Amino acid sequence: MKTMPSRQGYTVGQTAKICQTSIQTLHFYDKIGLVKPHRVDGQNGYRYYSSQDILAIKIVQDLQSMQFTLEQIGQIFKSKSMDGIPELMRGKKAEAEETIRTLETVVRTIDQRLRHLDVQRQLRKEFEHSQVVVELKTYPDRYVAFERKRDECGMEASVIRFMALMDRIKERGLTMDGHMLTIYHEDLLTFDRGDSDIEICVPLLPSRPEPAFTRWLPGGDYISAVYAGFPNEDTCKSLYQRLRDWMSLNGYEENGPVLERYLIDFTHMRNTDDFIVDLQIPVKSVLTL
Repeated sequence: MKTMPSRQGYTVGQTAKICQTSIQTLHFYDKIGLVKPHRVDGQNGYRYYSSQDILAIKIVQDLQSMQFTLEQIGQIFKSKSMDGIPELMRGKKAEAEETIRTLETVVRTIDQRLRHLDVQRQLRKEFEHSQVVVELKTYPDRYVAFERKRDECGMEASVIRFMALMDRIKERGLTMDGHMLTIYHEDLLTFDRGDSDIEICVPLLPSRPEPAFTRWLPGGDYISAVYAGFPNEDTCKSLYQRLRDWMSLNGYEENGPVLERYLIDFTHMRNTDDFIVDLQIPVKSVLTL
């Protein structure tokens, strides 16, 4: 049935129905002085809205759909000129475009994390048959954020450093693109774990310009040992020696510092039982044809 006004105007209930909003919202608009009813009955306090009031409410709803705040809408209503509205809308457009860029980054991050979880699940299946997977891999150049300094070698120190590096990545609007890794600029069999030359890295999507805390890891061949479990000194030394033995048997030699990749999603970092580690040595062939 069509809503008809009385001689005094539309009631609050009728206005709420026409504008598809709640009576509480109309009361709030009245309270803050945004849209006040055309008439208030002095005897019973009933509010009555005119067609112009209803138009004002519709304008509020339209501006809210473009993410204008009630405060901004109030400023527009107070202004007698329409000249400032295009500039306000251009500002809102810029805000919306920035939000879109942010959400696109979120989507890319979630996609990457889902890939990480899938890799982790596949590796778990492989470890049902073997405790360590050794293979020769070839990598392209990799773009990373990094921090290199002398520091203690251990989980606690590394976590703090990785968190600080990830904060810098977010501040610069860069996008992660791979698993975190540590580069040991030391001999794994003899280095001092209390004071060692350690570089932490987080792979990134390429960017322009390239911030000072980013660089390219050279691509090439790597002999890799992937294992399940929390990395410790004994495991690292044992696997490192195993990889060196493999190189001797197959005609390879080391071609750079050792890398340790953590094939685990960031959300699983607190559970050491979920760790999957990829110990890598860059190599080159020494066999002559």
